[in-house]
Amino acid sequence: MLKPLDRRIRNVRFRCSVNLLLTHTGRVLIAAGVVAVLTVLAERLLALTVITPATQWGFCAVALVLALTLWLAKQPSRMQASLLLDERLMLDERFSTTLALADMDDPFARAARNEAYERAGHANIAGHFPIRPSKCWIYALSTWLIVVLAFLIPQKDLLGFLRKQEREQEKTKQLDQAKVDVKEAASPVKSTVERLGEPELADVLSKLDQAPEDAEPQEIKRQAIRKLGDLSDRIQKMQGSAQLESVKMLQNMFKKLRGSADPFSQKLRLALAKGNFDQASNLLEQMQKDLSQGKLTPEQQKALSEQLQQLAKRLAELAKNNDEIDKALEKQGLDKKLAKLNEKQLRHALEKAGLDSDKIEDLMRKAAAARLAMSRCAGLGRAMAACGMGAGGLAGDELAAVMEQLDDMESLQQELNLTQATLDEIARAIGCLGQGMCDGPGGYGPFAEGDSSNPGSGTGGPGIGYGPRKTDDSGATTTKRVRTNNKPGQGPVIASWYFKESQIKGEATRDFSEVVQAARDGAAEAISENEIPRRYEDAIKQYFGRLEQSGGE
Repeated sequence: MLKPLDRRIRNVRFRCSVNLLLTHTGRVLIAAGVVAVLTVLAERLLALTVITPATQWGFCAVALVLALTLWLAKQPSRMQASLLLDERLMLDERFSTTLALADMDDPFARAARNEAYERAGHANIAGHFPIRPSKCWIYALSTWLIVVLAFLIPQKDLLGFLRKQEREQEKTKQLDQAKVDVKEAASPVKSTVERLGEPELADVLSKLDQAPEDAEPQEIKRQAIRKLGDLSDRIQKMQGSAQLESVKMLQNMFKKLRGSADPFSQKLRLALAKGNFDQASNLLEQMQKDLSQGKLTPEQQKALSEQLQQLAKRLAELAKNNDEIDKALEKQGLDKKLAKLNEKQLRHALEKAGLDSDKIEDLMRKAAAARLAMSRCAGLGRAMAACGMGAGGLAGDELAAVMEQLDDMESLQQELNLTQATLDEIARAIGCLGQGMCDGPGGYGPFAEGDSSNPGSGTGGPGIGYGPRKTDDSGATTTKRVRTNNKPGQGPVIASWYFKESQIKGEATRDFSEVVQAARDGAAEAISENEIPRRYEDAIKQYFGRLEQSGGE
């Protein structure tokens, strides 16, 4: 019997519930708007970082939970809905009385229910209980409009938080850039060190990227420069070993080889003089191949054997004396005859002469290197002397013995070149890391030594800084660039160069490009041996490049 009345009450409860949700949502939006205004003002005026994706999602979640909680806590009951019906339809509590007397069956209760059913059938629920936002939504929209306008306020930094944040960001950026610079500078060094195959050097280099998290950017670079300097010291010590030092002395000995009129001997001597042991080995390998294929006549074999014999005699002469140790002894004011003593006797003589321990060790190392160089030179001479001495003429095994010694020399030469290349890469890396580490340009002032407690990119001690120099601003002095039109003519020679090669009569048969290539190789050798400063390398390359383009015109 109460079903029609229950439908009306449910409809009223639903409409009241929706209006209640709108009301509480508006109130929560007002409170949230006030908080948002304060937050935006704090960010725009105080430079506080408050609005982040995390805080935004958290703020929305809290507002939603608060609105739902208030809405669920204020849901109207059936009796409250019936009282609202009586109030708005002016039914004098007929619906509420009917609900109260729903379980009674007396005539009064039945009459009340019938009257309530009749009035409920004609009631306009939608008209008396419309769904619409409350007035609080006007304030909510106004509050959020203020939030939008607050974003238009120019950024201020009243408490200095923004400056602090920018400094921290800049410091973090500089730290990251310093680590990247160290990594990029050390990458070529790592590749060359790996080719050396020394585990101790690899361990030192592996610590190059390790730096404290709280270190300053310049300190990270300084630590990297220190570690690179330690690595350079170790490689220089390795380069100064008797084995590698003997290769340098061996090259200086081979430079004293004179030229020959025989083409094969001339090529072999030139390869040895330039330290191209691999090229010399290839020449003998080609001879061995021609010998095995029967391309060499007995006369040619005899001629080649004689050329090797002559070269062997010259090598034997060079092996008897090494000027390097003689010069080192004379430099210390000692008799060069001491070079002929054995290791124990030489050390005793040097100690007796009163030299300090460092100089003694240096001379002992040079003496050991000289003995190795003379031993290798003599061994190469004996191997060449053995070629063609048998009754059968030249033999492949005899040439193989010579090539084996040349290959050993080439291996040491490659190791020496690799250590020098590693030192060059370390110097380049130190130069790259040292750029911009000064606080500013130098100024005027009296002479003062540098601070030895702060390391620099070089290997020396405290020095004198130059800084800017005064210039003449009065205009009393100036420079003018002029060019003199000089006409060539007959006259005396004002410059000449001497080469330790024999002169061979006949017409020139080498092409212009071959001459340019030979000259380029000589210049490259002079640069590698520090006879020509390395800073002139680019100018020399450009010079020979223009010669090749001219084509000998």
